[in-house]
Amino acid sequence: MISGKQQLKFDLFIEKKYLPLEKKVKVLICLAALVIPAALFYFFLFQPQATRMASLNNQIRVSTQELQTVQRAARELPRHQQEFAAVQQQFEEMAVLLPTSQEIPDLLRNISDLGRRAGLDFLSFVPGAEIPRDFYAEIPVDIRIRGPYHNLGAFLDAVSKLDRIVTVNNISMDKAGEEGTEILLNSSCRLLTYRFTNVALQPAPEQSRPRRR
Repeated sequence: MISGKQQLKFDLFIEKKYLPLEKKVKVLICLAALVIPAALFYFFLFQPQATRMASLNNQIRVSTQELQTVQRAARELPRHQQEFAAVQQQFEEMAVLLPTSQEIPDLLRNISDLGRRAGLDFLSFVPGAEIPRDFYAEIPVDIRIRGPYHNLGAFLDAVSKLDRIVTVNNISMDKAGEEGTEILLNSSCRLLTYRFTNVALQPAPEQSRPRRR
């Protein structure tokens, strides 16, 4: 509270200093009395708080966007897991059809056993060099066998029912004689089996053409 003495000093200041001033000066003093506190309030209180609020609002906006992204990813996670499981199952199924290098000898031995069980005599059984392809390799096996025609058909049918992919190409047959009522044939063919490599085939480098003079 303002004491009586202070009030008296204020009244004297108004009477001796303020009232004699021109009206224009009085208006300027009043304006200054209003503007200066407002400016001090704006620059020292309002503006720092407004800047801080803007920064906090920006942080809230960024955090909200990140939260929405995480929530969207969480909602889509089961779908991605199902897609991954489906791809993994397909890979495992293909892995069964395409043996690894360690399984090739067993596969070739199995093919040879099928021929003998079908009553065929193997004259030759020659695995060839691998032929690289995209993500797999072809393994050719040239065979020559001797036996009745029906036995050859049973052997090729058994080969087609193997769990592994084996194709038969270039079949040729020649009469080799007779055995009772059966006609014996000397047959040759190429079996193709495949090995999974998971390596893409690199394109052959282009040969530089000689420059014309």
